[in-house]
Amino acid sequence: MALGAAGAGAALAACSNDAEPEQVVTATGSPAPTPAATTSTQATVRDSWAPRPQRLTGLACVARQVNDRLVLHTEGGDVTFWAGVTLDANTPGHIAGARSATRADYRRWLPMMAQLNIRVVRLPGLHAAVFYEELLRYNEAHPTKPIYLIQGVEIIGTDALSTAGLYAESVTRTARTELLAASAAVHGDLSRRAGSAAVTGSWTADVSAWTIAFVVGNRWLPAQLQSTDAANAKAPAVRGRFVTSSTDATPSERWCAARLEELAADLAERGMSVPLALAAGPEVDPLEHPQEPDRQADLVALDARHVVTTAAWPGGRFAAYEVQPFAHLFLFHEPGLQGDDPYRAYLEQLKNTFDGLPLFITSFGVASALGSGGNGVNGRNQGHHSEPEMMRINSEMLSMYASLGLTGATLAGWHDNWAASTWNTAERYALVSSARRPLFHDPLTADQWSGLIAHDPVRMGERVVHDAPQDFLSRVTFDNDATWAYLTLYFQGRVTSPVEIGFDLLAGAGLRFPGGSGEPDFDVAIRMVPTMSTTVVFIRSGLDPIRLDGLPRGWWPSPARGGWNTEQLVLNRSYLLPGTTTPVSPSFLDIGTLQLGSWWDDQADDYNTLATWHLARASSDDPAILRFRVPWSMLAMADPSERQILVPTTFRPSLTPMRATNVTIESSTPGSPITFTLSWPTWQRVAFTERVKSGADTIAGTMRDLTPQLPPTTPSPGTGGTGGTASTGATGSS
Repeated sequence: MALGAAGAGAALAACSNDAEPEQVVTATGSPAPTPAATTSTQATVRDSWAPRPQRLTGLACVARQVNDRLVLHTEGGDVTFWAGVTLDANTPGHIAGARSATRADYRRWLPMMAQLNIRVVRLPGLHAAVFYEELLRYNEAHPTKPIYLIQGVEIIGTDALSTAGLYAESVTRTARTELLAASAAVHGDLSRRAGSAAVTGSWTADVSAWTIAFVVGNRWLPAQLQSTDAANAKAPAVRGRFVTSSTDATPSERWCAARLEELAADLAERGMSVPLALAAGPEVDPLEHPQEPDRQADLVALDARHVVTTAAWPGGRFAAYEVQPFAHLFLFHEPGLQGDDPYRAYLEQLKNTFDGLPLFITSFGVASALGSGGNGVNGRNQGHHSEPEMMRINSEMLSMYASLGLTGATLAGWHDNWAASTWNTAERYALVSSARRPLFHDPLTADQWSGLIAHDPVRMGERVVHDAPQDFLSRVTFDNDATWAYLTLYFQGRVTSPVEIGFDLLAGAGLRFPGGSGEPDFDVAIRMVPTMSTTVVFIRSGLDPIRLDGLPRGWWPSPARGGWNTEQLVLNRSYLLPGTTTPVSPSFLDIGTLQLGSWWDDQADDYNTLATWHLARASSDDPAILRFRVPWSMLAMADPSERQILVPTTFRPSLTPMRATNVTIESSTPGSPITFTLSWPTWQRVAFTERVKSGADTIAGTMRDLTPQLPPTTPSPGTGGTGGTASTGATGSS
């Protein structure tokens, strides 16, 4: 069963979350696995995922902590490994945090999740009311195959860096408000008027029966916690009914314990208890990383062991960590981690540190971007993966977590996010307004491509830019969308000599072709050598945006081929390891060498979602068709939607409006060279199609295999069902 009928795209800025998209384009999409059919219309109890809450200390627990596991109680048995996905509310054309997903989006996405065997969805923060309404609608329509919710709560703003840190009155007030709002929202009991918060409306759908955990906080900045601890050393310990702070808890941990107590009290008042956690990452873990070059990342810890739930809270608690294999350099240098797999070794250390406490990975996964933001251990680089490779790596990581005894994990993204930013391309768009940035989808920005679902921009329409039937290069067409510029060259016969394409973008002197011929006019050039099956994109050194990436001048690429640079991305800047004086050299990703293959036909033998050029001919003597697709960002565009060129001068980069661009193609054939003028209409809104990425069946199989239903757990006498890990008071790091 294909997902194409469900796949749809939306134009920029629907008026409300309840609105249908202004412009919809459907796509056939990629096939997704279909759940196995049952032999009757009624699933057996053994197969049912319907919630089967237990009543403990007077509270309903559909999920709870049992020793070092989170346990979901279903009619078919207990689920002790929670595999799922993170759902962001952003859609193409909308700024980050806009929460632009509509009712139609959620209504389409939830069945797609089920087809991929996703039973758990994590929200980083509050979504609009339509999400909860659609979750309720879906779960009531599929009582034996519901989708469960982990609700996140975003509570920290920049004002937390004030003198008082987290204890600042405004921070505490905001945190309390957001925590109580999250509890009210999942119970269908929240109303927020326009202007009172980031997301407003009336939440009337009660999804508490399928809410299995709360994760509180964003990624905590070590400097926030350090300033909090320094300014509030005498902050009192927390001795709540449901949550306490341990004797060695820091002021920051005491503040967090107080917030979790407030959340637990509200949930208990509503009759429920579920596991609670604080969001965290390696930069605030309780381990020491003496080989971490970024000393800001090892300043202070936020230790989940120091925030303790009592026997009155049968849901218990867990440690929640975002752990990416490419995000922290200590993975490459810490002696205790080096071996077959430093990433696995770190996770094992982290789990052992939280002995007796469940460890859940809130966000993980590599991306299907052409670009990357960093290398990862054992090839788990942030990006530069084809879609099937991305799915394979993510599936292997998910299986690794289960083999280590972790209690679950949620992938980084359900769908690609056009508004996301990655450090090594951020400066290239710093001068583009935040409203315009999501109007194009950059293949070099890895964080924009981490979803299971692709949001592909719609092409604007192919047009002929050169037509000379009598010449060997008889026709050239151009097309574009919000991601790529497409050029297709049609030849009358076999192509044996290099083909060079020069783009004259800016007034003034440029360079000759990389091969040395032509007039000195060009700012960007493509050189294809058929005898070597290679294609390289060059940029004039003065326009190379790599100079914005924070490299010392000595590390800037040296121009080759008469002033040309091969286009590259910086994967890490030069850095010093603690206790050393010789810097580690920067590393680069060669994005200028284009990848050969078919990108439009997933049935082709050479199909590759990273492919950027293709030479098609039936035989060596037949006419050749040469296709290119090049990211706008590799054509010096900072904002293709307004035709703005990035001029990356050393100290003050600027945007320059593109004049009509002259393109010259030289191929050493009769009629060559040819020159034509290239332009495209600007755009103020986007249309896109939606599809399941290639290889998603790998993820679907892993999701299915890692979530077996086991015989129900019997609550331990006197422990509130938490297997003895709950405490009645502050007892150190229990």
